[in-house]
Parts: sequence; structure tokens; C-alpha cells
Amino acid sequence: MSHDAILDATYFMLEEIGFDKLSLEGVAARAGVGKATIYRWWPNKSALAMEALLRAAEPMGSFPDSGSARQDIELHISTLSRLLRGKAGRVVREMIALAQFDEETMRIFNDNYLGPRRSAVVQALRRGVRQGEFKPDLNVELVFDLLYAPLIQRLLTRQIDIDELQVSSQLDLVLSGIAIAQTSSQ
Repeated sequence: MSHDAILDATYFMLEEIGFDKLSLEGVAARAGVGKATIYRWWPNKSALAMEALLRAAEPMGSFPDSGSARQDIELHISTLSRLLRGKAGRVVREMIALAQFDEETMRIFNDNYLGPRRSAVVQALRRGVRQGEFKPDLNVELVFDLLYAPLIQRLLTRQIDIDELQVSSQLDLVLSGIAIAQTSSQ
């Protein structure tokens, strides 16, 4: 199907040459379609690039439910950090940068990438409150920001790597801070 071929070609080229050098002519040639075929489905290069990213980057399937909200959140953030350390991280960084100057790209990114992840983590945090893992007065939106913001900041500034030790320390700091202290029975 040419739709899939176009998205595959776009993502491959985003990884290979980046958004700035990406051209619709190049995508059309690589996908074996005409430029008009691309314009039938996407209004511009930004919309095409964002859809290719969303299709290739960590699909937001069902959020894990192991019985421990903390473990599920830790798994999600660890998986995200591995994605951001790879080639997909560079593409995500470019799409976030592009979204700063293009309202439609920002809307697509927020609605289709960040929004589903925010919703899933917020639901897991609420589940943790209901299960007695997390404090009952928890500001779940703020906790989401505390979990995601350091990863995004490191991705965008590239001054410090997103490494496993940093992610583990961040998770422990945030999740221990919201956890209900367990008292030992004597």
C-alpha cells in the first residue's frame, strides 16, 4: 500500500538525514509514488513527518497493569527512555522543535503522542492512589510532568545523556516522594 510505503520512507529519511533535509520529492522517489499521492493524504511536510514519527515511535498500546502502579510506571518510563536514547529520540527532538513554530504540528504531537501517554500515566497514578500505593491528595498532572520533564529536557538540550542510572534515580525520587510510607508491624 502506498500510504505505508510513504510513511516508511519518510521515517527512514528522518532518521537518515533529518527533517531539515527531508523533501517531499525525496520521499516520493523513495516510496515509488508521485508527489500528488503524498498531497492526497498530507497537507505539508510537517504533517507527514509527524505521522511517520507517531507510527514508528513507541506505539501507545495498553498500559501495563501488573498490580503495582509504581512498577507499571517504572516500566513505562524506562521503555520511553530507551526509545529517546535511540535514533527515534533524534526524530522526536526535531518534531518537538518543529512544533514550536507550527500550531498544527503541535496539535498533532500533543493529541497523538503526548496526550495518550499523559492519560495512561495519570490513570496509573490514580490506580496507585486507589490501591493505597500513593498519597491520596496526589496532584497526578504535576507528577506526570515530574516524570516526563527531565527526559524531555535532556533530550532537547543534549547536555546530559538519558542514562539508566539517571532514569532510575529520577523514578525513585519522584515515586518515593508520592508513596505512602509502609509501616512495619511489630
